[in-house]
Amino acid sequence: MDEPHDLRGEIRDDYDVVVVGSGFGGAVTACRLAQAGRSVLVLERGAAYPPGSFARTPSEISDNFWDPSRSLYGLFDLWSFRSLDAIVASGLGGGSLIYANVTLAMPEKWFDDVADRWPITYADIAEHYPAVEQMLGVRCVPQYLTPRMPKAAAFDAAAAGSGKRAEPAPVAVTFAPSWLAPGHPVGGRADNLHGVQRCSCTLCGKCDFGCNEGAKNTLDLTYLSRAAAAGAHIRTLREVVGIAAVPDGDDERYVVRFRTHTLPEPGAPRGRRPRGVVAPTTEVRARTVVMGAGAFGTTRLLLANKVSGLTRLSPALGTRFSGNGDAIGFTTGGTRQVDSQRGPVITRILRDDDGGFLIEDGGYPSVLGWVGETLQVGLYFRGVLMLVQRLGQRLLHRERSDISGGVSRVLGPMGVSRTTAPLLGMGMDPGSGAMRLARDGRWLDLTWSPRRPGTEEYFATVLQAMRGVATGAGVRFRRGPSGLLSRGVTAHPLGGCPMGTSPADGVVDGHGHAFGHPGLFVADGSVMPTAVGANPSMTIAALAERCARHILEVR
Repeated sequence: MDEPHDLRGEIRDDYDVVVVGSGFGGAVTACRLAQAGRSVLVLERGAAYPPGSFARTPSEISDNFWDPSRSLYGLFDLWSFRSLDAIVASGLGGGSLIYANVTLAMPEKWFDDVADRWPITYADIAEHYPAVEQMLGVRCVPQYLTPRMPKAAAFDAAAAGSGKRAEPAPVAVTFAPSWLAPGHPVGGRADNLHGVQRCSCTLCGKCDFGCNEGAKNTLDLTYLSRAAAAGAHIRTLREVVGIAAVPDGDDERYVVRFRTHTLPEPGAPRGRRPRGVVAPTTEVRARTVVMGAGAFGTTRLLLANKVSGLTRLSPALGTRFSGNGDAIGFTTGGTRQVDSQRGPVITRILRDDDGGFLIEDGGYPSVLGWVGETLQVGLYFRGVLMLVQRLGQRLLHRERSDISGGVSRVLGPMGVSRTTAPLLGMGMDPGSGAMRLARDGRWLDLTWSPRRPGTEEYFATVLQAMRGVATGAGVRFRRGPSGLLSRGVTAHPLGGCPMGTSPADGVVDGHGHAFGHPGLFVADGSVMPTAVGANPSMTIAALAERCARHILEVR
């Protein structure tokens, strides 16, 4: 790949395969099918984010959300339902752009506990894990870097204090070897479809906001770059709005309608798009369509097109939603330095096989540390006190020109950012939610509640374990704001197009092949019939590897 891939180039009228979305499902299938010689088109609604382009300033972040109706085409797509808040990504590489890098297999014991709800065996998934690990460059944080990350040692000590043992988290990150400094150049510009130079991890803690160094082995830098090198056409800012099956002899083909977005000029005023003004749609045809738009995106698209274009889809569409048991809490207080701003967002895992959940150390960028400090009453009080003292000195003509010591006292020990650490939980929640289209036919409506039997007990167990970690560290525990409002929060929505043994209990079979539509496949997190428990990215990618192999065999 000698030059950047043309992400805004022309689109032919016909392809062997159209892939909708570029996350862990779409990127994997696009890569493997292109490598096998198929003509592949990837349609991604969001923009491309080369290393160095992720938002950092307040003005950049304020525009970094996805809502085309308000001329917003940013990275973060936030969803809020009656009892659940969720965050997903909109960009080339999907969720890999904002996830915390953890690439972890679903524990076999957890799968065995729900095996009756899966139409495949654990071995069917596990055989594809090694390929994903290799493509994403998975490894644990090197031991020589841990002294630079106080939060890792603090989490290990807290786990030990609660009678548990933490283990390193496998992450898809490129680290410099021990004899080189962090941030050292990695590879060359020709290695990726953006044509940019990547660098190794600088331990900045900004993984969830996008890695400007290119140290995260995101899908655009791995699977999608390989797909582009194999000839796949990858196009950004193309939002699929319609899919219809049309007869083609004894088989059928698919007409995919998409809308082309145009980014506003820098500095252009932001506001709601005039009513009735929408971008025109374009059509492309394919013998095979692979859905990879995520649990929300894929489910909404299929629900919206079920009446007219995909009439034979299973009635199970929209069922078995799960937030993968996501929960968040915080440890705070004490005297031990944590400094959660240093290192990858997640470095350690505490796993409870009996409870079917895990707890991970969390991190956050330094800007959030400043926000946390400024919310403290003590900081304002010390600032006001200094102003009063300065006024008194002026009145008494004893004013000092050197105020460095005073400013230091105002800032104080910055105890919040030094001692506060997020705890991230996830596990085998029952996954009893259901999605449908709202009355306007445009938006999703989700029926899910943390108070349901089974779900409530699961979250109580996870939160109790988090309190145990805090107690083991001798510090306080605080629940996340959503928990206090009796709401769930997830970054790992799953289900909606669950795999099953027949249309009665699933939308797709064990290979992601849609019942009733021989050329339609689903390869993202929506096919999960249960929670995965562990961070689901690796399992989604493994199932996409399995799906791609099946497509090559039957199509």
